[in-house]
Amino acid sequence: MEKLIGNWQWNGIVSAHSGYPIVPLVGSNRSGNGDQRNPDVPNWNPDFKGKVILGVDGFKKTGNYFDPNAFSLPLAGTFGNVARGALFGPDYFNVNTALHKRIPLKERLNMQFRVEVFNVLNHANFDTPELIIFSGRDIAGSAGAIRDTTTRERQIQFALRLEF
Repeated sequence: MEKLIGNWQWNGIVSAHSGYPIVPLVGSNRSGNGDQRNPDVPNWNPDFKGKVILGVDGFKKTGNYFDPNAFSLPLAGTFGNVARGALFGPDYFNVNTALHKRIPLKERLNMQFRVEVFNVLNHANFDTPELIIFSGRDIAGSAGAIRDTTTRERQIQFALRLEF
């Protein structure tokens, strides 16, 4: 009985953090400073009343993680007033685990049986939303949309390893 239920080892990794800072972008070089990476930020819209960050629940309802109407296009030749790091992207939570047993077969011969489970809770962790707010002078249709997840669905793998 000891050979069957003894000597199991369990490992686990829990990763949790709040979202990373995100910076909404104008999508063009409105300031005219010649930077080809187009890092110009928009202005806060003074007429906007409501939540800027709609969150994952808001994304599920509206298709936007943040409300692009909270921003306005800066005048040509000027910089926007949205500070870098003023907004935060989606939270992240993940649990991975492994269970394995080493089985002695002979003096210098062992077998290891492993079960590994990635994303045990099958929790969807959403990627950074689309940060380009404007397409020309209009709000881009994809502004604030989340296109992907950062983790895959739950995955389970089994392994048998011979050690000699």
